Amino acid sequence: MKYFAYLAVMVLLISVVALFYLKRPDGQAWLTTEQVTNKSGALKEQMVALSSDTLDQAVKLVTDTSSKVVEKVTSSAKPSTTVIYKWQDETGQWHYSDQPNPNGNSEQMVLDPNDVTMVAAEDTSILKGSAKSGGTPLKKAPTSAYDPIVIKKLFDDAEQVKSQLELRNNALEQSR
Repeated sequence: MKYFAYLAVMVLLISVVALFYLKRPDGQAWLTTEQVTNKSGALKEQMVALSSDTLDQAVKLVTDTSSKVVEKVTSSAKPSTTVIYKWQDETGQWHYSDQPNPNGNSEQMVLDPNDVTMVAAEDTSILKGSAKSGGTPLKKAPTSAYDPIVIKKLFDDAEQVKSQLELRNNALEQSR
């Protein structure tokens, strides 16, 4: 197979070179370097013309699209902030609504549409039963991130997550 490919390439090369030496009936060579140069120059000019036209079209499309986007962004009215209410029910489930809790004890929050980002929904089936039972009063958020109570709660939460992950890993290893 290798020999056949070598032979085919050599026959092709010899036939192309022969076109420069063999003569037509009128005494001219079948192929000359001037013909190759002229033809390649013409092809080059055609390719440059096509590519510059394509480039011009692409630039025009990008500028038109960007100007439309800028118009939409600048012409749209500033979205107003929305007031929402947050509260926790007897089972420890958090609720968010545009109406305050009818049973009282709800926290008012201001929602700025510019700060909202879309996040994919997560599978929360592993969290069943982890909600604390009701009876925990609604607390105001502490004023400082360096509050000792917040730091202690953060460490406690981290330990709880660690223990839950260890239990989950053990359950996964036992199921194998």
